[in-house]
Amino acid sequence: MTTALSKNSAPVISVLYKGEDHATSTLVDGKPLNFRIKQREGRYRSDKETFFDSSAGKIVYADYLKGIRTEHEVKMKDRPAWDVISGFYHLRTLALEAGKTLSLHVFDSNKMLKAEVHVLRREKVAFPGKGPMDAFVIRPVLKTEGLFKHKGSILIWLSADERRIPVRVETKVSIGKVVAELKKVEISR
Repeated sequence: MTTALSKNSAPVISVLYKGEDHATSTLVDGKPLNFRIKQREGRYRSDKETFFDSSAGKIVYADYLKGIRTEHEVKMKDRPAWDVISGFYHLRTLALEAGKTLSLHVFDSNKMLKAEVHVLRREKVAFPGKGPMDAFVIRPVLKTEGLFKHKGSILIWLSADERRIPVRVETKVSIGKVVAELKKVEISR
């Protein structure tokens, strides 16, 4: 399974501050295989890639713009390591309970980090074509310079059913707040 996320600033905003980010995570048999992120935000640029080899217990990190390549030995059988996107997908398979905190081991920006995910509460949220539905509100905390820079707070609403569909994301940015809401669900067969 390959998942790609892209975010681009709106044309009006791009005049002042251009932002283009693209991240791709590839999983095989439920385990991360590869994570690539390219970012262009104002003057900031990055082009990084991480390769996960769980059978050899290694993670290889490459920063193409800085010419850095490092290998890390990890005991992934004892403690699975995730990238920020595959970690999110794994989180969706875990039992969520309001008031609890979960933790994941995430490799991001050449570092192994312990990411905490606070399950804040359950609440009703609008869902396209179905009306209000029950959702968990979670707050991931990951201090990193990667995909989700730790600047302010991000809240994610996951449907409280077995699919744990992300239906809303809210984050604070320097000029205000960004809200993304799921508008449509399509299932291809």
